[in-house]
Amino acid sequence: MNATSNHGYVALIHPPENGSEWGVTFPDVPGCVTGGDTFEDAVAAAREALSGHLAALRADREPVPEGRGMIQFLESRTPEDAAGLPQLIFPRHLPTDRVRVNITISKAMLRQADETAQARGLTRSALIESALASVIDA
Repeated sequence: MNATSNHGYVALIHPPENGSEWGVTFPDVPGCVTGGDTFEDAVAAAREALSGHLAALRADREPVPEGRGMIQFLESRTPEDAAGLPQLIFPRHLPTDRVRVNITISKAMLRQADETAQARGLTRSALIESALASVIDA
């Protein structure tokens, strides 16, 4: 699988239900989810979430899925894929060299980070990198 997709990744933008926000899922990137108060916010958050998620996969030396692109997605979509509005998202290109760092963090914050990472199917490093990517404009 390629480290980056030339075709982008299809995000499914899910309209709000019962007071929720707009949701975003990526059929080709399991576990990568986000959302936003408006459609536009959800699309912007999708790029950040995708960028961080792919960077985290690389950091963990996990395979990076290749995006199908819009045409391939439309030709092969499943009934589950029809639940959202498809939008093509291209990830930001983050540096691929990884370094080991030592940080100081409160025990409570670390416990919450580990619980969140586990709930999202990520490692601690992947969660931290994803969070940093969401606040740093690279």
